[in-house]
Parts: sequence; C-alpha cells; structure tokens
Amino acid sequence: MALMSKGGCKVFMLLVSKSPDELSMFQLAVGGDVMMFCLMDDTVRGFMPRCRNLSTDGMVSLLLFHVVPVYYTLRGLKSNNGSMNTLATDYAASNYNLMVQNVGDQVMLRTPTSDAPTWVRSTVYDRDPIAIYTMDAVLEPIELFDPMPVPALVGVGVRVDSGAGVRERS
Repeated sequence: MALMSKGGCKVFMLLVSKSPDELSMFQLAVGGDVMMFCLMDDTVRGFMPRCRNLSTDGMVSLLLFHVVPVYYTLRGLKSNNGSMNTLATDYAASNYNLMVQNVGDQVMLRTPTSDAPTWVRSTVYDRDPIAIYTMDAVLEPIELFDPMPVPALVGVGVRVDSGAGVRERS
C-alpha cells in the first residue's frame, strides 16, 4: 500500500483500504504472484462520479479488476497479447477479463466498455512476485458497465423521417 501511495496512486490505495473485503483480497494476492494496474490520483478523482451508483460489491469488483493474479515484468507484459483473468474473475458467474496488447514499445489494455484504450504509463514497483504499474484510465469491466454505444450510421439507402414524412436519402 505504501508503494502505491508513493507511486502517485494514493487515492486508489485509499479506496482499496476502505473495504475489509478488498483489502483482504489484495493482501491474499500479495502472498503470491500479482500484477496490479494502479490508477493515478487524478484518474480516480475524475472517474468517481461515474461509479457512484455501484454497489459495495460492484466497487470491490471494480478495484479487483485492476489486479491480475500473475506476475509479469513490464518486458513480459509487452510480449503477452490476449485475455487475462483478474482478481474479480468468478469463473462460475462472471469473467472479468481484460485484453492486453503490445503496441510497439507500449502496453495497451482494453475492455468492451471503453471506446479508447488504456495505457500502462510507468512502473511503481517490479520485484518478483509483485509488479505495480500506473495507468492513465480506469478499466471498466463489462460486468459492471454498459458497452460504449455504436454511433448510428446515416448513409445511402437509409430512411430518414424529417417530420414531414419519411424520405429516402441518396
């Protein structure tokens, strides 16, 4: 927890430490291999209005979604493309997976609910069996947030009602 606080993730660390369930899950995870995607203070503050409607269990799941029960160095993470389970994963009910992809020399994380990727920005701590990396955005699991809507397409052959009746567009 002190490492997160010193690494610019104090608000994230405070959210984790508020809940006994979250704190115990994090402490159990630290007993083994773990990789944490720590949210920078400004990122958490900016996201807080979006998660006000989450239940306590939902908030716990959101925070645990930022932790992977596998240790990867940044170099190892850069070579690992694909889906990863998180500590929020409940194999019977919910996946809570995130997608990892390397893009050049950077690591990008995605979920189906976000329209833009999230990037790993820096290393707070990396010593086997624990790695903590900072991120520039909150990972939103599809289990808690609706996917981003696909914009409606208007084009050739689409019928448009202008109020004066339906017309064909060409």
